[in-house]
Amino acid sequence: MPPTPTITSGLTPSIVSRYSAFILDQYGVLHDGAKPLPGAVDAIKHLKAANKKLAILSNTSASSDSCLDRLYGKLGFPQASFDVAITSGGECSKYFSSRPAKQDGTPTKVMLFTWSGEEATIKTTQFIDSLGNIEITSDPDAADVAISHGSDVVLESIEKLGKSTADSKFDLGKLRTECTYECLDPYLKALSDRKVPMFSANPDLKVVTPSNEISYMPGVICKRYESEFNGEVTYFGKPHREHFLACKTALGIDSDDLICHVGDSLHHDILGANAAGISSVFVGSGIHRDECMKDGEVDEAMVMAMIEKEGGDSVNPTHCVPLFKIA
Repeated sequence: MPPTPTITSGLTPSIVSRYSAFILDQYGVLHDGAKPLPGAVDAIKHLKAANKKLAILSNTSASSDSCLDRLYGKLGFPQASFDVAITSGGECSKYFSSRPAKQDGTPTKVMLFTWSGEEATIKTTQFIDSLGNIEITSDPDAADVAISHGSDVVLESIEKLGKSTADSKFDLGKLRTECTYECLDPYLKALSDRKVPMFSANPDLKVVTPSNEISYMPGVICKRYESEFNGEVTYFGKPHREHFLACKTALGIDSDDLICHVGDSLHHDILGANAAGISSVFVGSGIHRDECMKDGEVDEAMVMAMIEKEGGDSVNPTHCVPLFKIA
């Protein structure tokens, strides 16, 4: 049995004073996708007042700038709270914009799994624009690469961004709501037959929505491609060690002992922090809430059983709290 993490009602003075920098997940830690989570804004104010360096490390497919704009704008976090933001979408964009051009000079043909709806139009357009010399294709037999950016649709063309896809062959059905694959698998089969590589611009598997429901994320597309079709996937984001190290470098903190990551996913946040050799705070009210929370608090017996079941020492956090708040 792994050692028991310290379990407290929030960030205690001893936790705050122990670290010089905190690397923060977004969804399930700072906000629920629509509004800040209880105590999160005050926790950020408290940490900044204590001169702590703060970084966002998020598996969102949005760019770093878009991520910060949303935190400061719609979500109401104090301006200039965060020293740096590193996102999966931003790292994926950097890779594509800097990769060598095709020998014949033609654009790289990209099959893009993405989001639908009006709000998604701007985000997806920004992402496509950041990829460099690419051309969108919905034909798996023509694609050079596939990118998993969202879990609603296969983008038919730039002109169809944000348009309704109900009952169309490009809609991914109930993948996002129920994690069913009947609409997705034909695309994955065709891509795997040609050994088309896939790139993950958001490795998250699921999140808890503002309406308290589970929403399945683009990471399930990549996992399905790997496990069922033996596809090749390159991941940008947590739990991969390189992205934690990028945060450490950006923050200018040399000692691993002075850095702590805060997240709600054992398989992305805690696994990644452990692989990077840094401490972690596990937030119990996120995606694992049914496995570790009782009467609004982290239950020791439940959390230890969950940790043992999900991977033992590799996913064992340093600290556990119910919410990202000051105790």
